[in-house]
Amino acid sequence: MPVVVIDASGKLLQVKVRGTLQRAEYEKMLQLARETIAREGTMRVLALLDGFEGWERHRDWGDVSFAQEGRHIEKMAIVGDEKWRDEALAFTAAGFRPTAIEFFAASKLGNAKRWLST
Repeated sequence: MPVVVIDASGKLLQVKVRGTLQRAEYEKMLQLARETIAREGTMRVLALLDGFEGWERHRDWGDVSFAQEGRHIEKMAIVGDEKWRDEALAFTAAGFRPTAIEFFAASKLGNAKRWLST
């Protein structure tokens, strides 16, 4: 399973993404985010890209309906291999939505957690 939920019990949704992200797994993450927003009002996200190999090819990734939830996502930290920085930030529409989104190198997990806590 490419997406493992580490914690979804509070305001911080923590997930680990391995291998190739499939559209169906991505939809499950979005559903967890919607549930967190419904329960908490706002949320923060920590996404750990561990052995990440990219996104499923030949799928429709153009559905941006979840973007309307952006006002409820305060911060998103993406932690992973530097080679995914630009693509991950583009995929999350960093800079084009109200959510503060930062990418951290895998060795900077502590920095990501501190940033999310402020």
